[in-house]
Amino acid sequence: MRKLAAVAFAVVFSLGIAAPLNAAREEATKPASRLELLVIEVAGCTVCDLVRIHIQPAYESSPRSRQVPLRYVDITSRDEMSMGLAERVATVPTIVLMRDGREVDRISGYLGPEHFFVALGEMMELAAD
Repeated sequence: MRKLAAVAFAVVFSLGIAAPLNAAREEATKPASRLELLVIEVAGCTVCDLVRIHIQPAYESSPRSRQVPLRYVDITSRDEMSMGLAERVATVPTIVLMRDGREVDRISGYLGPEHFFVALGEMMELAAD
């Protein structure tokens, strides 16, 4: 009886019947897409500092900050096109929403906290598509 069960088991695997089960299991364990906000700046930039002074504290106190971390990048120390950006940065600060290492959308320049959160909401809708 054990030999018959072993043979049946081998036949199931050799026919590829178990493959859909493995594929479904892999799909269920895939991580959710990773979102991140990059603040692209230049050291010593007064306008860039306004993001740190006015936007960062408000953002860090929002629930969204736990799902979408904020990270600063000095553009003078990195090749911007190797960062997954859709195009070069023309203005600093530029805040870029990234999904899985690729640009979703961006905010060029300093908007102030109120306008930042409105624009971020619109960018998050794009990321959900």
